[in-house]
Amino acid sequence: MRPHDRMRLERGAGHLHALGPRATVEMLATLAERIGGAPAMLGLLAEYERLTPNVVRAAGGDGFPPRPLHLLEQSA
Repeated sequence: MRPHDRMRLERGAGHLHALGPRATVEMLATLAERIGGAPAMLGLLAEYERLTPNVVRAAGGDGFPPRPLHLLEQSA
């Protein structure tokens, strides 16, 4: 995934999370319907159900890594 697309995905996921579980379910259901992938989506959700918040937090997976900063030099 291109870095710019990844940043948009992270920002959108954060916003969706803030809207709560109902909005998350509605978005996932719509996505599954549009791509014809309800079985795949439910299988992936089953994989994530094996995780606990404590395990994810302990592994450092409860937040996004810092975005790199790039120095832009002004041309003379």
